Amino acid sequence: MSILNTIDLIAYAAYLIAVTICGLAVWKGDRPLKLVAVVLLVAWVLSTLTGKRNVYGMNYPTTVIDTNCALIFVWISLRWRRLWCAVLAALMIIEVTIPLVVFFDRDIRRYNQTLSYNVVTVLLLAVMSVAIWQTFRSRTRANEALQA
Repeated sequence: MSILNTIDLIAYAAYLIAVTICGLAVWKGDRPLKLVAVVLLVAWVLSTLTGKRNVYGMNYPTTVIDTNCALIFVWISLRWRRLWCAVLAALMIIEVTIPLVVFFDRDIRRYNQTLSYNVVTVLLLAVMSVAIWQTFRSRTRANEALQA
């Protein structure tokens, strides 16, 4: 029973870290970073509110939400032409393909699907952290150039 509680605590800690990173992006980021953070927060909230998986491990509402999120990230990437936006779009496309691969290949276990989702989510948060740092650094350099 205590193992289940620690797993729940890890999940809540991961959500807290994700909300912190996205909140920092909304607070300190530029326009594309704010859009990405808001889209990620809305997608994660909607994904947790949707129904359960079917027998084959496919959650259709979450797949639709992730597909729309990937399309929005592709649009943001094409609109502002930032490298981190392209990486986020690629990671979201990977996240969309995970349930499709599991749906068509019945040998993949639920644990592997969950693990792949977690790896992609950690990479998404790492790219968001790099984007926040890059935005903050460019803003600091611009302020230093104006003061010099």
